[in-house]
Amino acid sequence: MLYHFLRKLYRDTSGVGFVELALAAPLLALLFLGMVDLSVIVATRIDLEQAAQQTTDLALAKRPTSTDTSYLVAEARNASNRPTSDIRVQLILECDGTQGYSFNSNCSPGQVQKRFVSVAIDQPVSTGFNWRNMGAMFSGTTVPYSPTTVTGDSIVRLQ
Repeated sequence: MLYHFLRKLYRDTSGVGFVELALAAPLLALLFLGMVDLSVIVATRIDLEQAAQQTTDLALAKRPTSTDTSYLVAEARNASNRPTSDIRVQLILECDGTQGYSFNSNCSPGQVQKRFVSVAIDQPVSTGFNWRNMGAMFSGTTVPYSPTTVTGDSIVRLQ
């Protein structure tokens, strides 16, 4: 009797599809959540990079004559709708490949001189899922949720 029951149970395939779905559904849900979160992050980065590029385009059109970058920060703020605290504009003078000189100064005679404008814009992005706690499942420690910071940047050589 027991042998017939085990044989019948072994050949019964009526619940196989449900079991396969139960095993695959969590992985498919994680894949879906990952695609949604990644697309939000990528779209944000594209928007920030376009705003930074617009700002460096202005720097090319209206080249800085001093270390005052307020008009570039204002352009980046308007293009990205981010507060000034999230925007970094840097004027760079490079002499023979070495940075760290004052933008308004000149390199020593015989040195190759390059001037750059660099714009970086940050934005915190909240994802729909706390991915840090996925790693915590394996390590045993919980990690508080914090948004991911996305940066869009652009640099242009003026000279």
